[in-house]
Amino acid sequence: MRKLSSALLLSLLAVAPAVARAQAAHPDYSGTYVLDPAQSEGQMVPTKMTLKIAQTPAGLTLDRTQTNQMGESTAQLKYTLDGSPSKNTLNMGGNSVDVSTVVTWEGASPVLTSAMKFGDNDAQSVEKWSLADGGKKLTIDRKVSVGGQEFTNKLVLVKQ
Repeated sequence: MRKLSSALLLSLLAVAPAVARAQAAHPDYSGTYVLDPAQSEGQMVPTKMTLKIAQTPAGLTLDRTQTNQMGESTAQLKYTLDGSPSKNTLNMGGNSVDVSTVVTWEGASPVLTSAMKFGDNDAQSVEKWSLADGGKKLTIDRKVSVGGQEFTNKLVLVKQ
């Protein structure tokens, strides 16, 4: 029994540094962030946006409220962090749009690659997130491709 306990302890000690590195490589994006329009730029930037992010080792949950040229919208979006597709439904201009998103990581930055369909047009969105100022600033670099056109923007949100 003592050999089994020692072997188990050694196994746990061997795995602990790898777990700590994995957690350190992926910062916690949890918090409430509000769009700073003065620092944001590009096409299709909302006039207002609030993101409430809850992060666990398994996933992200976003409660998003935004105002743009189509009015105010709210959505709760859930994403897994294991590289498998996550399905969400958005209300865009009164139409329900099914969105499939895969989250990958580039260092400390999650990259959210989403595919959706607007009528007969396929659309893709790629968002790369990064934290700055000790986690007080969230920057989302976004590229959207739809109907043969490409739009880019940079959203800067400040943690509340």
